[in-house]
Amino acid sequence: MGFGTFGIELLRERITDSSIAETARMNPNDFTLLRKMGASDIIYYCLNKKGLCTNMETNNYFEKTNRDISISAQALFDQRMKLSPSVFKDLNDEYLNAFYNEFPEEVRLFNNYVVLAIDGSDMEIPNTRACIEKYGLAGNSKSGLARAGISVCYDLLNHYILDGIVDECRTGEIGMAMRLIDRTDGDSFPYNRIYIMDRNYVSLAFMQYFELKNLKFLCRLKANSHYMEETSAVATCDEIINIKHTKDRLQRSRFHNEELFQAAKAKPFTRVRLLKYQLNTGEIEYLITNIEDFTYDDIIKLYASRWGIETAYFSLKQKLQIEKFTSSIPTLIEQDFFSSVLAYNIVQTTKNEAELTIDQTAYKYEMRINENMAIGFVKNELLFIMIESDKAKRLQRYDSMVSKISRHKVPVRNDRKFLIRFKTDNNNSLNKLKSF
Repeated sequence: MGFGTFGIELLRERITDSSIAETARMNPNDFTLLRKMGASDIIYYCLNKKGLCTNMETNNYFEKTNRDISISAQALFDQRMKLSPSVFKDLNDEYLNAFYNEFPEEVRLFNNYVVLAIDGSDMEIPNTRACIEKYGLAGNSKSGLARAGISVCYDLLNHYILDGIVDECRTGEIGMAMRLIDRTDGDSFPYNRIYIMDRNYVSLAFMQYFELKNLKFLCRLKANSHYMEETSAVATCDEIINIKHTKDRLQRSRFHNEELFQAAKAKPFTRVRLLKYQLNTGEIEYLITNIEDFTYDDIIKLYASRWGIETAYFSLKQKLQIEKFTSSIPTLIEQDFFSSVLAYNIVQTTKNEAELTIDQTAYKYEMRINENMAIGFVKNELLFIMIESDKAKRLQRYDSMVSKISRHKVPVRNDRKFLIRFKTDNNNSLNKLKSF
């Protein structure tokens, strides 16, 4: 049994266990009375959502579960308000802990490191008073819109979202990144880690943080960064340099806590590696890292892989339609966010399994599974698999789903150099139709 079937069985066992009501509820008295939709139903309902209106979502859910039941939008809202969003985070943790600990032979590494990317984004939420009070406005008070700030930690090689944060839209990206990294610490994740981030994360405080944690980082520098004195003095494409701890850089306000400030104050410089490379456009980019034992080409290749977190955000927002909320209540917004993260990871497992069946020698280009189709099949089939009581039939149905997914492949064309022309396009392009 590979991780795919093991993971589905693990989730099903956890969701259907009678104890789920106790661990998932917001208050001690929630889910104590028999209702049309209990805790397990709400969890399955959230995983099955497709960005439709509430009445259509409930109709689809009861049709799939073969129950002649109707429930009002208000009754569903009342039941959903009893479910803590953290239940999806807990399920996601259990699911991924099983992968990284129980199936090390399936874990893809780069020079014995798990390669993780962290990045933040704005999330479109209903422009209501409740959302504005909880998450704030993006823009000014007159023309601003309600937005939430989100950040995720993403495994670039195994394609899983390890963790995520939903916070106020103006929450600092570096602070959220530290929270994500702190959560990944511990014996439950027994791998060396490299964190790849974009230019907004580079700071003296962040460098001290990685040094104290004994972790590796790789970031891009801004063109007009605070480190121009050091970058302008670099004579080659790859050098070890010292970032000076100047008075300006040691301002206490630039540090997130006293420990990092004191760590920086106690020494005259921080040792880092600076790499310079040229883009296809002719622009010069600088990368900063504390990785000293990788080759220049390895570092460039590693940073290029960071694009995977951008495509993960695209999948969450455009393919899983995470921003199509049916409520402006923060509890339900966070339910939808974290349930979509779990659904995304289940999809990635099926994709990873299906890609193992591809005979790459039969194609001119490297082939990958069409993620849009994988999402469609998982959204259509997952609930049927979960509610099937016969284990043999359940696993057979899962294998059948993966087999269907494996038929839908797309080529990967790396290093294409033709000019990209940006143009205004319709939101509903003919070649970007969703699979559900």
